[in-house]
Amino acid sequence: MSFPHRVVRLLLSIGIVAVIVTVCVFAPHVDVTTVMLVLLLAVLIIASRWGLWESIAAAGAGALLLDYFFLPPPGWGIEAPQHWVALATFLGIALVAGKLAERVTKQAVQEMERRIESERLYSFAQQFVGSGSFEVIVAGALDSMVRVFELRSAAFYNPDTGEVIRSGLVEDLIPEDKLRDTALHLTFQTDHDVLLIPISIEGRPIGSLAVCGDDVSQRMLRAVAERMEIGLARARALEQLNETEAVRKSQELASAVLDSLVHEIKTPLSVVKTAATALLSRDLRVATTVELSAIISEEIDQVDTTINEVFWRAQMESGTLQPEVGPHDIHQLVKASLAELRTRLSARPLKIQIPDSLPPADFDFHMIKVVLKELVNNALKYSPDRSPLTISAQLDGAEIVTGVEDFGIGFSKEEEAHVFERNYRGTVAASGTGLGLAIAKTIVEAHGGRLGSISTPGKGSMFYFSLPASSEGLA
Repeated sequence: MSFPHRVVRLLLSIGIVAVIVTVCVFAPHVDVTTVMLVLLLAVLIIASRWGLWESIAAAGAGALLLDYFFLPPPGWGIEAPQHWVALATFLGIALVAGKLAERVTKQAVQEMERRIESERLYSFAQQFVGSGSFEVIVAGALDSMVRVFELRSAAFYNPDTGEVIRSGLVEDLIPEDKLRDTALHLTFQTDHDVLLIPISIEGRPIGSLAVCGDDVSQRMLRAVAERMEIGLARARALEQLNETEAVRKSQELASAVLDSLVHEIKTPLSVVKTAATALLSRDLRVATTVELSAIISEEIDQVDTTINEVFWRAQMESGTLQPEVGPHDIHQLVKASLAELRTRLSARPLKIQIPDSLPPADFDFHMIKVVLKELVNNALKYSPDRSPLTISAQLDGAEIVTGVEDFGIGFSKEEEAHVFERNYRGTVAASGTGLGLAIAKTIVEAHGGRLGSISTPGKGSMFYFSLPASSEGLA
């Protein structure tokens, strides 16, 4: 309480006593005992409302006025000893009663404050979200504190990143150096109307919390800090558990992919070795020699595809997939891709639907050739032998959309959400690592395009990708 405010209360206490004595002086048939009782009641009320010092001032003024107006002789001074005893008794009772009244009032106020604090802490605990990332939990806790405790500002300092997360109407009220010092020394601090407390998990400091408000006590702030420590500790434990589980699954997946890759490479190599051994025989017919040579070429292409998948996946994982974009003709792309797949396509009816007026597109020729070959290989894998394939391309706005359509088994709507995931090979058993479409999707998206599919179970599928049309061609 400010000094002028206290002075005003003291003067008002004296004024109230003076008014009571004045009324009693002019009232008929009022003796000294009645005046004392009325003054004692006034002192009790003043003590309960304003405090001890105000009640002392009222009791002192009442004693002086009693002596002057009601105790003989008239004026100042007391003659009879019993009057001294009466006056001393009045003062003693007034002071003791005032002290007791002040204590009761303080206890009532403290009880009310504790009840309010308990309600606020309960409300904060209800709103506190102990899930999500470290920053999300802290930001949510600060917002809840500002709202529930009616703070002007709240802040949290993270020593690991040096970041200060703030909330409130006036966010710059809490200095960063105080937050840093509290986290460093792990000590509770006060700075004017700012309270600061360290936050730790298992004895290791993870930050410091500071609040600026009128109705926040140290006890309340410690309770809030403990609630945050429990929530952050649980979030850290869940995060570590998830990381451990992710590492385990990643290791299992890597092992499965490695086994698949080994199988994918060993199988064609065994076929190549068998065909090469047969070619070494001198009594082979020309047709047989041609057939064996075609088998060797096809299996070597399969090995090359598998090795390329490993190469592209390594680039995807390392984040070094950087296409060298330039204007290229889709006709040339399709021609080069089909030339490398001519052995596998020899028994397939193939239809090309690409208009001669199609403008060039901006892409990395080598990368997009990998994409187109993957879509053709996928169509060959999931469609019957000798069934037709269609390769098309068309201008769609500022994009060129290229598609590969087959008349195979297709896939359901449920599978459509997974066909571009890594290591997914569908519900129908098929050879391969399940990496091809995932790699193709990453390559197309690196060009700013999109890779999609349209399928009808039992009737076939169409996989398509879009690329930005070259500005030179559009002009």
